[in-house]
Amino acid sequence: MKMKYGFDDKVPVGKAVPWALQYVFTIFTGSMTGSIMLASGAGLNTAQTAFLIQCGLLACGITTLIQSLGIKFGNFQIGARLPLVSAGSWTMITPMILFSNDPGIGLSGAFGAAFLGTALLFVLGPVVIHYLYDFFTPAVTGSVVLAVGMCLILNAWNSLVDYNPEGKDALKLFFIGIAVAVLCIVIDHFTKGIVQSMAVLIAMVIGYVFCMATGMVDFSQVGQASWLEIPKPLNFGMSINIGAIITIFVVHIATIMENCGNTTGVVTGADADLPSKKILKNSIRGDAMGGMFSTLFNGLPMCVAAQNAGIEVMSGVASRFVTATAGGIFVLMAIFPKFSQILALIPNPVLGGILLVTFGNIIASGIKIIGFDENSKRNFTIVAMAAAVGIGGNFAQSAGTLAFLPSTVVTLFTGISGTAVTALILNIILPGRKKQEQGEE
Repeated sequence: MKMKYGFDDKVPVGKAVPWALQYVFTIFTGSMTGSIMLASGAGLNTAQTAFLIQCGLLACGITTLIQSLGIKFGNFQIGARLPLVSAGSWTMITPMILFSNDPGIGLSGAFGAAFLGTALLFVLGPVVIHYLYDFFTPAVTGSVVLAVGMCLILNAWNSLVDYNPEGKDALKLFFIGIAVAVLCIVIDHFTKGIVQSMAVLIAMVIGYVFCMATGMVDFSQVGQASWLEIPKPLNFGMSINIGAIITIFVVHIATIMENCGNTTGVVTGADADLPSKKILKNSIRGDAMGGMFSTLFNGLPMCVAAQNAGIEVMSGVASRFVTATAGGIFVLMAIFPKFSQILALIPNPVLGGILLVTFGNIIASGIKIIGFDENSKRNFTIVAMAAAVGIGGNFAQSAGTLAFLPSTVVTLFTGISGTAVTALILNIILPGRKKQEQGEE
């Protein structure tokens, strides 16, 4: 679709802030949930969990600013200078929890491994892209984007019933979430101008206000939050374990693919060509730089958020200055806990309705990217097996079918990472690639 604002177009503040809030509202919950999952797995108390959420928001803001605005030293650039919002990588949650519960590593070792493993990503990630870029075909990157939407869509459905399908209010919550999703689609397709471009924000605010009016929101927690609090770096210490560092970097191979897939989704969502090797290298460096900052400040390594492409397509706005504004808002949320607490009280069904639409758009973006490639038996096999192993494996993991495998193996070979690894390996080893390239030429 035609964008109202391109990548480098500056947007008036009055429009930039509401559009930025759409990114904040949609991605905030994922950042917060990732921090909660890490804290829960590591056995942290309530105060420590709140602290990790705060650290995650700060890292999300800083990394988003790096990705949106970029840092340049001559010809060397960190950050893609694209409308990219980054958040804590869920792929890293499992290995970091395993390390934190290992007496020989602990939480300090988990953060040490995450920091140094991400430092290796900063150095070696662009090298991986340099040599494997030709294998990042639309069939491969499209499969990854498709997997992102398919694997995350379950979170949207769970949110619709507030993660409790047997609760007495499950049906009411479900209809509230569906109503928010329908409202978002109606605004997006039956209105024009600024209203249409803010469909996500308007639908979410209306859903939030309805829940407030019906007594579903308790603001007492806001009064307990501090007005101003700066996150403390290295709160849990940092130690070195070589094996843990290597494991983190290996898992980062999946992060590279996820980053490339999500970055591709944003670029193609604006009807631009597939991203160049240079853009992907800069994007990896941006996530890695932000990830090193994040792990120093007790957060997860970072990755370009999957929701970017969906929000971009819904709003028709692809300005990197809008996402930079979102980055600034995330930083404010981190240092002003009362502000973030208000957003944290958005009912899950409201978020679920928005995520249902957003992740649906991500799935459509993946299909669109796959369509850029040749309709050949070879590409058909790549997409089919990548989906079967990665997406199918994700459902198998949720059902407990893969409980007999080590958790690290399951992390690498199911879900988004499993889709990425399978698609890349098949694209390298299947015969006929050179013949296909000659045919395209």
